[in-house]
Amino acid sequence: MSFKIDEILGQETALNYIEKYISDIEKIPPLLIFHGPNSVGKLSLAERFAYQVLCENGTGCNICGSCKSFMNHSHPDFIQFPFSTKVAIGDDKNPEEFTIRWLQNKRLNYKPHLSKKRLILIPDASLINDEAESALLKSLEEPPSHTRFIFIIDDIKKLRQTITSRAVLIPFQSLSIKLVKSISEKNEIYSEDFFGGSIFPYEIPPEAIQMIRSKVESSISDSIELIKLEEWIYVYKNNHPEWEEDFDFTEFLEFFSICLINSYSKSELKNKDIILEKIFEFKKDLHKKIPGLDNFLISELFFNLMNLV
Repeated sequence: MSFKIDEILGQETALNYIEKYISDIEKIPPLLIFHGPNSVGKLSLAERFAYQVLCENGTGCNICGSCKSFMNHSHPDFIQFPFSTKVAIGDDKNPEEFTIRWLQNKRLNYKPHLSKKRLILIPDASLINDEAESALLKSLEEPPSHTRFIFIIDDIKKLRQTITSRAVLIPFQSLSIKLVKSISEKNEIYSEDFFGGSIFPYEIPPEAIQMIRSKVESSISDSIELIKLEEWIYVYKNNHPEWEEDFDFTEFLEFFSICLINSYSKSELKNKDIILEKIFEFKKDLHKKIPGLDNFLISELFFNLMNLV
């Protein structure tokens, strides 16, 4: 099975960095930060990079014990923190797994078991809390010679300058629409034009994406239909058969607002610019995380839309 770094397309700058470090793994810096838009290849490249660095033959041979362990998700020298979980500092005496104290007390000081290096991947570095980030500084500044870190993040500004100053920053860019379409078709990945330069950037079932988009497109130009759309949102919050697993109402509203922006952008309504401004305000306020705010924002948004269409 192929698992090579050259399978990552449209990221020539990032590949130049990675190829240089693979040619001499002793020159890999203590911390690499992959930063750029979501769903453009950051995680895929990080995993392939780790696979080849850890390979006993240095090639990603798919034959050695390291390669087989990696592909079986059981490599003792590859530590990948969980997705969507806050990274905490952890208790100093009895730290939970995948906390910073656990990493420092039970992993960093021990030599790798199988490979020459140990790689620690944090797939969303924005989830590292302030206390954990502070505790990490010394480990990033003076890591064991056999350990290297990879952080992945969409916006480098989400990390402290004390962290980024200790790293080599590897930039990723949005993919061309043509390349996204080509990759999606080749890998049978669901895609929409408004996904932009990312490959399936939403953790939403395709059935739900299609249904939300259809609801929006059929409602945006008529005030009565907008009333029905608002009512449907409240019903869907409690009953969402297309999206039973890991349903997140804020994520639903975020995607819903993207669909609104896409549909109104293509419309010929005379108040289009004002409407888009109201939707962007809604989208921005969604992330304030104030209890009970969602319902107020929805009501305000639809009040504005119905008075502008």
